[in-house]
Amino acid sequence: MAHIAVFLMAERGHLLPALGMIAELVRRGHRVTCPATAPFTAAVTGCGATAIPYGTTLPADLPSSLYNATRLALTEAESALPQLEETFRDDRPDLVVWDIAAWTGGVLAHRLDVPNVLVEGLLSSNEHWSLGTEVLPPRTFDPAAVRFFTRVHGFLGSALPEFVSGARRRIALFPRQFQPEGDTFGDEVVFTGPCLTERAFQGTWKPPDRPVVLATTGTQVCADAARGMPWHLVTKGKVLSPAINVETHDEVPQLAVLEHASVFVTRGGMGGVMEALHHGVPMIVVPHMTDQRLNGRRVEELGLGVLLDTVTVEGVRSLVDQLATDSAISARVKDMRRMMHRAGGSAAAADVVEEELAR
Repeated sequence: MAHIAVFLMAERGHLLPALGMIAELVRRGHRVTCPATAPFTAAVTGCGATAIPYGTTLPADLPSSLYNATRLALTEAESALPQLEETFRDDRPDLVVWDIAAWTGGVLAHRLDVPNVLVEGLLSSNEHWSLGTEVLPPRTFDPAAVRFFTRVHGFLGSALPEFVSGARRRIALFPRQFQPEGDTFGDEVVFTGPCLTERAFQGTWKPPDRPVVLATTGTQVCADAARGMPWHLVTKGKVLSPAINVETHDEVPQLAVLEHASVFVTRGGMGGVMEALHHGVPMIVVPHMTDQRLNGRRVEELGLGVLLDTVTVEGVRSLVDQLATDSAISARVKDMRRMMHRAGGSAAAADVVEEELAR
């Protein structure tokens, strides 16, 4: 039995899509430890892993700029490392799995001289297509940026691209067909698709006897749009004066709802997009962050939904009807769903981890 340490950013879009991999590694008999903040402890322990508590510096919502989010990732790593390093020196893992935004894991793997595997919940990069080039505008000389990247180099021991490329294998939590220039990536990147598992910590949900639309962004507009319509809206967040066919939640049991949904209105985080496609649900993507816009652009390019800058009542009504009834969109979504299921999900991700353990 190996000890596998899994480091994931303390944010739903980074942690939830990897839970199935954790559960599968535990099922195969490995001991998995996972640093977790209080809101995510139940999610980690529910997979059979041991949660290692630590305090986070992350805000409730990440900023729209990926550059600013990267600055937060560095501050988080600088804070988390001294909280966690002694624990893992005393209980040295055989392998570290670390999320692309959880740099503490990569740094500890190097300091402890143990193999490591990178998990990517953002679109991947190679010489043919670069996430950084797509989302970060060219920067002229900027003393603040120079100071920041100097700080990154000091913490990681190298520039960020070299640090990321130091992982021997990368697990991409989406299928190759969703990745721009996906056919140019070699065996070092394994496109497993999302690693989903049951989420008992989110509670249960019973579907109504009418079509379901899920909205986790633009909820008030979507709630107004749902009034008088022949579908049932499930939303995350507060809604003023909801109609009888609008159901509100502070925490949506998203997988359970998507299993019955006809359309998903989402910001377009990779986790939510993959969960929708796993269940064969077309999307209205209304991005908040720059990486979400790229995901939304890819959704639209592949004919799996539409990308919007904002939502309106009439727009939501029209698009819900279009996406729920368009046979061509339905066929493309089903094709992508089949590709995702063939990618292997949690089992394929666990295979990569075990292959690295066996080296």
